[in-house]
Amino acid sequence: MCEVELSTRVYVKMMLHAARYPHSSIDSWSALQGLVIAGFYQANSGLRDTSINSATLRSASLIAEYQDDAVLILMDNERLTPSPGIPPLTVLHQNSNKNWVPKEKTLVMWGHWEETQRITRHLLQAKAYQRLIDFDTHLEDIRTDWTNEALNVEITRLATVANGST
Repeated sequence: MCEVELSTRVYVKMMLHAARYPHSSIDSWSALQGLVIAGFYQANSGLRDTSINSATLRSASLIAEYQDDAVLILMDNERLTPSPGIPPLTVLHQNSNKNWVPKEKTLVMWGHWEETQRITRHLLQAKAYQRLIDFDTHLEDIRTDWTNEALNVEITRLATVANGST
């Protein structure tokens, strides 16, 4: 079983997407720069809803067919706060029976967690989620940038400043 590391950009964009589109999940995508679809995430609309819907299970399982170490990330709405002590996410993987089960916490890495929280808090307070474009929005207006390059640049800039590299 391999380790999983969630970058600041991945975490921040999941949180911004959940804030902008609390009623829908987003498909993962692969960029031209050699990134692979490594997982799927779901954010439920109900506060106490921890169920995984069938569409998410199908999508995550399809990804797992092509990516052995695929993950399914479930946001825990009850733990979504401006400053969560630990990431409000459950990271799951497929076991040998093809069931999605929580990954050992020691195998989930959170680089720069305090800085990631600060950046997330800053961008949520700035309502950056209003600028986030998901693929469905892009299909309605193809002029919109579903890769959210401007947000990527902003997250990178904030992370660079936070880590002392200007």
